Amino acid sequence: MGKQANLRDIAKAAGVSLQTVSRVVRGVDVVAEPTRERVMRAVVELNYQPNLAARSLSAKRTGSVHVINAVPLFHGHAMAFVAICQELAALGMHISTSVVPLGQSEPPEARELMPISADGIVILGGRTVPSPWLDQVVAQAPTVLVGRVQDLPGQAVGVAVDQAGGARQAVRHLVERGCRRVAHIAGPMDWVDARLRLDGYHSVCEETGMEPLVLSAGSWDAHAALPHMAGLPEDIDGVFAGNDQLALGCMTELQRLGRRVPDDVKVVGFDDATGADCFLPPLTTMCQPFLRVGEQAVATLNVLLGGHAAESTIIEPALIVRAST
Repeated sequence: MGKQANLRDIAKAAGVSLQTVSRVVRGVDVVAEPTRERVMRAVVELNYQPNLAARSLSAKRTGSVHVINAVPLFHGHAMAFVAICQELAALGMHISTSVVPLGQSEPPEARELMPISADGIVILGGRTVPSPWLDQVVAQAPTVLVGRVQDLPGQAVGVAVDQAGGARQAVRHLVERGCRRVAHIAGPMDWVDARLRLDGYHSVCEETGMEPLVLSAGSWDAHAALPHMAGLPEDIDGVFAGNDQLALGCMTELQRLGRRVPDDVKVVGFDDATGADCFLPPLTTMCQPFLRVGEQAVATLNVLLGGHAAESTIIEPALIVRAST
């Protein structure tokens, strides 16, 4: 068996000082992102395994982080969850998880979701439904809440994508492509993302003087868009869908009804879900950097675990233009 890599080996491989490696691994200081990435690549390449027992004894920590999945692991949340686990593993942290059951008449208690021994918590959230357990969980350890940066409980810090800003960019793109009236297929309003995207849509309608038309799907599923297409007014020449699945249902039904995309109606989605480039036509959409969200959540938690204050982070989505517009 070969010699186990230590911090000096990491420093040499990354071309940085031993102190910098120590800061990155322990999260006790803010290090420039390119430097942090270089160090973490060396950590992974050399398979560095920290001495968790010694670290825990000296810092009175367990070396573990608990991840609570408070939303269904759809496309984006699943990617963020994987990124969170990979980043925590690279830091040598033990990971435990729990899932908030959906559809229960009674909400779970904090003790059902959170082991007492965890040093920190990451919550994959984004629902607007009341969470009585949230304040209790946040009070137990440093917490990063993914999917929200406003109205955070306790001392929690948030990491989220700019949903309203992305919606504004999507609708403006349709206007710039010549659309005179854009409808919005809204997702379920018990999601923060759906509400913020609706806000972004309304803000562009107000600034352009465009008459809004909101079609409430009540779901993220493609089939939820179908019933709204038959009665779509003739003056609607653009659709901003709440996510890519709703955009898929919209385009499929429009073309079945004889309205061509993009010639008659241009369509923009949100997410850049896997396969969006293979829709017919390929879908213009707002790309959410889910992996970066997960990485930022762990980086923020690492700062908190080092005893430092951290600010919430809003990550910008990117417009991916394809043939649907």
